[in-house]
Amino acid sequence: MDSEKKMLFEQLKNIEEMKVYLMARINRLGGNNDAIGSTSVYPMARVKPMFINGYPVFQFSYEGALPLYKEADRDYLAMIRHYYYRATLDAYDFSKINIKFDKSAIIIAHHYENKVIRDLDNRNRKLIQDAIRHTGLIGDDSWWRVWNVDVGFLDPRGNHVQVYVVPQENFAEFITYLQSEHFHLAHIPEATVKGGILEKYKADIEQKNVEKERKQGEVMSHLLEGASNDFWG
Repeated sequence: MDSEKKMLFEQLKNIEEMKVYLMARINRLGGNNDAIGSTSVYPMARVKPMFINGYPVFQFSYEGALPLYKEADRDYLAMIRHYYYRATLDAYDFSKINIKFDKSAIIIAHHYENKVIRDLDNRNRKLIQDAIRHTGLIGDDSWWRVWNVDVGFLDPRGNHVQVYVVPQENFAEFITYLQSEHFHLAHIPEATVKGGILEKYKADIEQKNVEKERKQGEVMSHLLEGASNDFWG
């Protein structure tokens, strides 16, 4: 049991190191031109401020489906909270924005690649709302100040989440607009960039393993040589 636990913790550590490495590579390749600095999470959110029919809309795009909520697993919740907080806050320099929504609606549009039964009532969505609140776009998220709406769309391009922040007075108009334009509004991270970085990471790891084996061989040879000298006097 203890050995398995130790192995799992080592794997988790390797995953965290891989994420840091991947983000460093993405930063060097110019994949985060809008980011305010380097970040430790991957993939980042995509933030797009825009005006639709004269009113402001902020779009936050996240790769993949929103992970399931596990109330009893505090470590898991902490990890998910850290991801959505950093993926949102590090994705854009919000100090450039002079818009703040007094009363807003947050629409979470879940895009799924198939019609497998899923529950949209996922309480991890609050983690996204908390992250958006820290951007300064919205004030406190009291029930009368911030509305929350979940919608779902079928998208053969893959699973992803698009989050829209709009003024409450424009909510009805935007929902109608979203129903017809959700496919074109959605931003999905480029898989080719991610794939290239993963291949480079794999090659670097293989090179490190070769180097590690070489050094271990040198140490073993040195130890054997010392033992032989001690044995023969």
